[in-house]
Amino acid sequence: MSRTELKSKTVKELGQKAKVLGITGYASMRKPELVTALVNKLRALKAAKTRAKTRSKNKRSAVRRTNSNISTSLTNITAIPLRALVMATAEKKRLKDLSNGPAFSRNGASKRLTRDRVVVLVRDSYWIQVCWEIKSKSVARAQAALAHQWHAARPIIRLYEVQNDSQQVHGTRVLRDIEIHGGVTNWYIDVDRTPTPYQVEIGYLADTGEFHPLCRSNTVTPPTPGSCDATDMNWDEIAKDYKRIFALSGGDTDGQGNQDLKDLFEQRLQRPMSKSVVMKHGLSGQDEDESKLHFEVDSELIVYGNAEPDATVTMAGEPVKLAKDGSFTIRMDLPDRRKVFPLVAHGADGLREKTVVISIERNIKILEPTLKDRIAALRELRKG
Repeated sequence: MSRTELKSKTVKELGQKAKVLGITGYASMRKPELVTALVNKLRALKAAKTRAKTRSKNKRSAVRRTNSNISTSLTNITAIPLRALVMATAEKKRLKDLSNGPAFSRNGASKRLTRDRVVVLVRDSYWIQVCWEIKSKSVARAQAALAHQWHAARPIIRLYEVQNDSQQVHGTRVLRDIEIHGGVTNWYIDVDRTPTPYQVEIGYLADTGEFHPLCRSNTVTPPTPGSCDATDMNWDEIAKDYKRIFALSGGDTDGQGNQDLKDLFEQRLQRPMSKSVVMKHGLSGQDEDESKLHFEVDSELIVYGNAEPDATVTMAGEPVKLAKDGSFTIRMDLPDRRKVFPLVAHGADGLREKTVVISIERNIKILEPTLKDRIAALRELRKG
């Protein structure tokens, strides 16, 4: 309503309209004042209505933009190669399945597993070798037992120190967990407390710390350094000296672990073992102080690569910093053992994922130091 239209109204009509619009003090106003008050009120109401329409229009535009983004994302999803996703999923499953390794056999014939077993062999004073056979049903039971924790569970070997030569669980102390993967049936573990009895369990460890064991091994005691020669784990060499290696690995004890060890040797050597197996240690005749020579060797691991600049990369669960072009370099100490490093790249859209697993083994063998014949050395000095 315009000012002209308001002026044509009576004071009484203007007062009624002012009352409806909520104008205070209208009863004491004269007609010009009522007209001015009504004009201002009507302008304010019109401006508020215009602002409301603008906000509604902006909201509808935002909804349209959101729908457009969702449509674009769905298009990107369909563009992801389905085959790559399937292969990545299959690879993760393979690395997690401890039952997919090659089974032990005798005379080249395949053997159906009747039970799980894990056997520990002594390599030398500082290294032991773990061999295992796991049924697929046992892995399925572990998956059912861990339930929702299975997705993040990792296959591990748990190393125990056997205290007081006890074969019971309560007589062992956990030393460390070694992360392993499927597709293999043996693993090397470095030990540094000799002579100490060791035992292992193989199973799955959840992120919550819950450990689901599959089976426990025999007990072995690596010899004191210098008390015997290193044992080469090539089975052709073991066949030549199997009695000594069998005894070093705890074969002269009673129990299921000893039977598993005996079965493993018979299958690998493809011949039965005698009932009496005795090992005698020969002591080194050199003076330890005389054979010492300062000599240190070390190594490190450098991992480098590149990814999409906006991707997220982790190594063994730890975030990796990317350069602006997506390249990265990781420099770290290399432990004296076999180590598996999973590197995972996640796309910025949160839908794409790619995993690369690096398996590294640093195997340092320190041979026994040698001394030249002292008498011959003295003769050479006298001749000079």
